[in-house]
Amino acid sequence: MSRACLLTRREFTTGSIFQTAEAQTKEGDTTTQPAEEKKYPPSSVVQGTILKGLNIYKDGSDPVAQRDEDYPDWLWTLLDKVPKEEKTEHERQRMDRSQEIKKSNFMRGRK
Repeated sequence: MSRACLLTRREFTTGSIFQTAEAQTKEGDTTTQPAEEKKYPPSSVVQGTILKGLNIYKDGSDPVAQRDEDYPDWLWTLLDKVPKEEKTEHERQRMDRSQEIKKSNFMRGRK
């Protein structure tokens, strides 16, 4: 059997990890709680305002502001700060050891 034939017969399935929270609750899975929606302040630009300087096309015109509801939800999260992840014990020990070596090398050079 050729490789092209194998690729055309291949079937893909999605498990519960790929389902949305809504789909899981419909199936009776109540362990996941819906995420709390974060309210963002309204846009500082009024609908219909011409946004000068945002044109990316050579012969295009400047875009016009739309209603906040017309923009995708992810747009409002672009400026949110992402919390730093906690370092694992191994990473913390590695950083501590690195600092000790740097300090030791600095003290050796001062003699």
